[in-house]
Amino acid sequence: MSKNVIKETIVEKEKPKKNIKLKLHLPTPKSTKMGNVIQGIFDGGFLEHKNFVRHLTLGLLITFLTLIYIANNYWSIKSFREMYKLKKELKELRFEHITMKSDFMYISKQSEVSRKLDSLGIKESTVPPQKFFYKSN
Repeated sequence: MSKNVIKETIVEKEKPKKNIKLKLHLPTPKSTKMGNVIQGIFDGGFLEHKNFVRHLTLGLLITFLTLIYIANNYWSIKSFREMYKLKKELKELRFEHITMKSDFMYISKQSEVSRKLDSLGIKESTVPPQKFFYKSN
């Protein structure tokens, strides 16, 4: 009797089980995941997801902020170029002012004025000026 019991238990263990499918969760390579993402973008499958609308507002916000950042960058570069140009122009005008001021001071000296007036026939007075006093009643 013991032999029959042993044979039955061996047979029971060897019996094939019903159709059970084993699912193995193996990690997929990143290239395949990336390929699925790219394929989802090209065929428009990403538009069907529930989270798309929620992520769309975030994407639009990021796009808007990026455009503002780029516009600000262009504006600041333009402002710096204009500022540099104005500084250069101010420097040139300052040099011109100093040159004209020194020329005017040289021309307005008494010796230079008398030399210019000699050619017109006007001579410098040798008599010192006199003071007149007026008494009121």
